[in-house]
Amino acid sequence: MVELNHNVVSINSDTLIKGSHGVLVNVYVSKVGSGSNKVEFRNGTTGSAPIECTFFTAAQGTYVGINRRFEAGIYAKCTGSAEITVVFK
Repeated sequence: MVELNHNVVSINSDTLIKGSHGVLVNVYVSKVGSGSNKVEFRNGTTGSAPIECTFFTAAQGTYVGINRRFEAGIYAKCTGSAEITVVFK
């Protein structure tokens, strides 16, 4: 069963989620930010890596079934005070 190898992390600041290739599976906005707050998921291990996708956190959100591959690592760059829960493998 594939779902048995998923990992979960809750973040509210810039964070290296996975240092090698991985897959972004689900994103949940658990604490809403304000205005143009967002989380950028970058394909690499630093905040200067290329952006793969962006989630705005000014509203509650549940994003499932993303299944986006990141070849060089998964790095989340956060702006604002939101908190998100990330499911990855």
